[in-house]
Amino acid sequence: MTTRRVFGAVLVFVAAGLAVAASFLNAYAVQVTVGGRVLRFEATSWAVERDDFRGALMLVPIEFGEPAVGAALVMALSAVLAFRVPAMRVGSLLGAGLLAGVAWSAVGSVRSTVTKLQEIDSPVTVAVEQGDGITLLVVAAGVAVVSAVLHQELPKPARTGQTADGVVIHQLDDEPDDTDTPPYGYPVVVEPKDG
Repeated sequence: MTTRRVFGAVLVFVAAGLAVAASFLNAYAVQVTVGGRVLRFEATSWAVERDDFRGALMLVPIEFGEPAVGAALVMALSAVLAFRVPAMRVGSLLGAGLLAGVAWSAVGSVRSTVTKLQEIDSPVTVAVEQGDGITLLVVAAGVAVVSAVLHQELPKPARTGQTADGVVIHQLDDEPDDTDTPPYGYPVVVEPKDG
């Protein structure tokens, strides 16, 4: 097992933890100031944390918690199981792809909410801000993609060197050590055939 693959597995766990943490942070907030009074709506990916509008704006949480936690579980399980079954490393790629899709969808939902609220004819300014949960989710998706690539055991390309005579020398890395084999091989006793 290479150091790069172990580092990739550690980063897979970091990305999974960030994705789970992002689902519990504030996803987005809407704020309106009316007559010196501030009305605010805040929601995580799981629930509404504060709603001073009492449902008047019909805002809902951006529900990315379940898919983000699901992607984190796929990534973490693949990192653990890959120590026994190397083919399970593909799970970290699948989880990273799912997490990137969840982050893309969450950012798109916030932009959609901003567009929807800007279309409302309101005498007051409606401010929408992306929360730390969405930002951390995007960071987790980026870390997940990098870690999933590092977690794979991609073959190293052979180094090629060109000498002055036009001879190409190929040096292969990670070859087994041949020091136990004699230079001319092992002697084999051949019995002559009678007849």
